[in-house]
Amino acid sequence: MKITVLCNDKALKGFESEHGISFYIESSKKKYLFDTGSTDVAVKNAAKLGIDLSEVEMIIISHGHYDHLGGLESVLRESGGKRVLIGEGGFEPKYSGKVESSPKINRAEFEELGASVENVCSSKEIEKDLYVMTAAPFATDERPEEKHNKVDGRKQTRDFFGDELSLALVESGIVTVITGCSHRGIGNIIKQASEYGEVKAVVGGLHLLHKTKEELDGIFNYLEGFKIEKFHIGHCTGDEVIKAIERRFSAKVCELRAGETFESLI
Repeated sequence: MKITVLCNDKALKGFESEHGISFYIESSKKKYLFDTGSTDVAVKNAAKLGIDLSEVEMIIISHGHYDHLGGLESVLRESGGKRVLIGEGGFEPKYSGKVESSPKINRAEFEELGASVENVCSSKEIEKDLYVMTAAPFATDERPEEKHNKVDGRKQTRDFFGDELSLALVESGIVTVITGCSHRGIGNIIKQASEYGEVKAVVGGLHLLHKTKEELDGIFNYLEGFKIEKFHIGHCTGDEVIKAIERRFSAKVCELRAGETFESLI
């Protein structure tokens, strides 16, 4: 399995960056896109890497925030019609405080561009040893930040990210977890993924930048029990948190950069 970072908040020299995340995932059989960034940066970086997005079999959206779903318009214009997997409620308007955090384009407009939208209501295997996981159960004290809201009908309510999707790649019983933002809590997501085997690598955004030291200590204490060996993290994780993870864990810690490619992490 090969993973290429098409979009992230930081990039290798010669590539573009933006607030967002997007991974191009190649298995021996198929090609996938996990998230699409905010704008057209993923498309531009794919072109620089010689990646043909028309060959993508399926696009998986981790959740409905603009920095994960917003680039879908550009991707569809570049690649043509695609299957798009999104969690139930992923197109509901979302807010961070009073600021709208959904993309400016809605489901109907995505479908006009060729998106064949499939709502994922339960975790499932999309290819042998590649699983899309729905919203992780709250096995720990981690919860989404209270500032996040969504519109349910006409009423704005707290968003617990019931639409959040993550991936679990299994190789010889060892699991790599791929996340977008980990709003449901990275500990909860890793616990969920451990149903498929030993979780040894984590890739993506951990959304820990606003956590207190006490909250981070609790999360790190829980993660230590899994003996994670590799973290390839960025986007919403936070620079200081990445440094804290490097200090706390014996695992190899790499900060994501748009334009980089890495093979199996196991």
